Order: sequence, then structure tokens, then C-alpha cells
Amino acid sequence: MQKLILILTVCSLPLWSMNYKEFKDHTLKHSPILQSQKLETGETNVTNAIKLRAANPVMTLEGSRYDQSNGPTDYEYAVGVSQTVRTPWYMDGIKAKTKASTLLSQALQTRGRAGYIKTLENLYTEYVFQSRLLTLLEQEYTLSKRVTQMVKERYRNGSENKVAYLQARTQTLTLKTELYTVRQQRNSLYYQLLAAAGFETKVSLEKRFIYSVSATTGQSSRLSPQQQILKAKEKRYQSELRMYESGFRRFDLYSSLEREPDQSVIRVGVNIPLSVNNDHSEERMLAKLQMQQTALEQKQLEISLKSRKAMLKSAIRELSAQYHALQSLQKEQETLVALLEEGYRIAKGSLFELMTEKSRLIQTRKALLQTQKMINTQKIELHFLQGDYND
Repeated sequence: MQKLILILTVCSLPLWSMNYKEFKDHTLKHSPILQSQKLETGETNVTNAIKLRAANPVMTLEGSRYDQSNGPTDYEYAVGVSQTVRTPWYMDGIKAKTKASTLLSQALQTRGRAGYIKTLENLYTEYVFQSRLLTLLEQEYTLSKRVTQMVKERYRNGSENKVAYLQARTQTLTLKTELYTVRQQRNSLYYQLLAAAGFETKVSLEKRFIYSVSATTGQSSRLSPQQQILKAKEKRYQSELRMYESGFRRFDLYSSLEREPDQSVIRVGVNIPLSVNNDHSEERMLAKLQMQQTALEQKQLEISLKSRKAMLKSAIRELSAQYHALQSLQKEQETLVALLEEGYRIAKGSLFELMTEKSRLIQTRKALLQTQKMINTQKIELHFLQGDYND
């Protein structure tokens, strides 16, 4: 009785599959790769704090003994402290560079996260494609077996030759072989998704494409991940130029107290490095060249992104029109195959025509799936370039 209740309880549970949004949220929360990227930003902040901290002062202790040939022994003591001080303009440059380093680290983390989401969506899209292709092939395999059985019965009755029967059987076996191949690919993608999301147990994933078939594409004013990186690099080079504007970047303050037998001496002074052999002109020139190079890269990237976005939007429009045309073709072919199958069943149709049209219908259904997959991959690439995965 208890076993029966348990079986009824299990059967009454709702069948639940994790949709892509739930899968993505879980992945972004538990992915070790993304967590590692966040730690890199923390490392950059610590490195910046090291660059901003002041140097420790230096203390000098000194003792001297004077042995006179005709007099008493005298002792002299001295204590001194020195401190390296960075000039205000050099310190401002360091602060600007640390801010630029933080921006660059954040931009790199954004690119890593956006690239991770892009890869995840492409992987999920391929999994949905293989899963739905498998379902399609299973349906076609069932239909092919039914046709083969019809040919077999007519062959036994003597109204069909052996060649026709073997042709039908061969097509069925071909579909069966393809089923094994697609099922293997689907399973491989499934376990890749589980590993990416950090799942240790199996979960059911919804077999629905992320994006619907639509020619509409959104607009975005966000910068692409690569544009953010170039902007951050530009700021870093600007800060380096600011740091090397003057060869006078630091000096040493010192103070000392000397105790002699007959007097005390207090010294206060400053050590200033002279920019005679090195005025950092090469560093300034290098920073300027890097800024010019980055500006040219930004200009070229902007042109390339504009072209690629226009290309992707055009491709999405064409693929959407193609998808709707294939849907109309599929309806016509389904009607034709049903008529040919009925005609063959009552011994008034041609097996060759039936198998030919059935093969065309299979190819159309595959083309529909392939087109829907291509629309999704194009939209994924467009969203990546538009910065939609930056958050």
C-alpha cells in the first residue's frame, strides 16, 4: 500500500524543466570562472593601494669614539631620519593611473563575463537545436517505419518488388543511424552545459530557443567590451604622460641630531635629484605614441562594429523571411506526403514519389531548425557587440 501511494505521489509531481533564464542565473552565480575574474579586480585594487602608499622613513644611528694621544677619550652620537616625498604632480599622476588601472580591470572583467555569456548562449542554442533535431528524426523514423511496413506487406502480397522494399528499409536504417549520431551530440552538449553551470547532478533543461524568430533588432548605445578596454587603456596612457611631465618626481627630506663632547648640531636638509642625464622624455614620447595608437584602434573598431552590426541585422531580416517561407513550404509538403501515403496505402500511388516527397519534407524541417538556430546565433553576436551582456 505504501509503495502504491509513493508511486502515485511521484506520478502526480509536475514535470519541470529549467528554462534558459533560470539556467543562466544559476550559472552566473556559481561559475568558478566568473568568481575568479572578480578576484582579479580585487587584486588590482590591492596593487593600486601598494602604489599609493608612502615609503617608510629611514632612521640612521651613528656612534663615534675619539681616542686622543694626550687626552681623554671622547664619544660622539648622531641620529638622523630621512623621508622620501613624491611631488604633488607626480602623485596626481599615480592616482590617475591607479584609477585607469581599475577601469581597465573592470573592462577586462566585463569582456570576460560578456564573452562567457555569449559562449553559454551559443552552447545552449546548439543543445536546443540538437535536441529538437533528435525529436524530428524520431518522428521521421516512426513515419519511415510505417511506410516500410506498408511496402513490406505489398511485397509479401506480390504487388511490390523487392527493390522497393529494400529502398524503403535502407532509408529507415539510415534514419536510425542518424538518430544515434544526433543523440550522442545532444548528450555531449548537455554535459558541457551542466559543467559550465556547476551542476553536480542532472537537471532537465527546457528545449526552447533563447530568441524567437523575428526581424526586429533592438538598439543600444552601450560600448562593446573591446571599446571599454580601449577607453581604459587611453586613460592609463594619459596618466602615464602626466606622471612623466616633469623629471622632478621625488625628493628626500632629512633631519639629524649630532651630540659632540662640546656641542650639539642639528641638521635639516633636502636631497633633490637633478634631471641631467634622464628627464623621462622617452617615457613621455612612448605614452604619446601609445595614445595615438589607441585612438586609431578605437576609430577602426568603431567602423568595424558599425559594419558588423549592419550585416547582422540584415542577416536576421533575411533569415526571418526565409523561415516564414519554409513554414509555408512545410505545410504544402505535409499535405502532399499525406496524400501520397494514402494513395500508396490503397495501391494507387507511386512509392518513388512518396519516398522523394518524404525526403524533401525531412530536409525542409531540418532547414527550419537550422534557420531558427542561425537567427539565434546572429542575435547572440549582435547583443554581444551592442554591449547587452555587459551588466
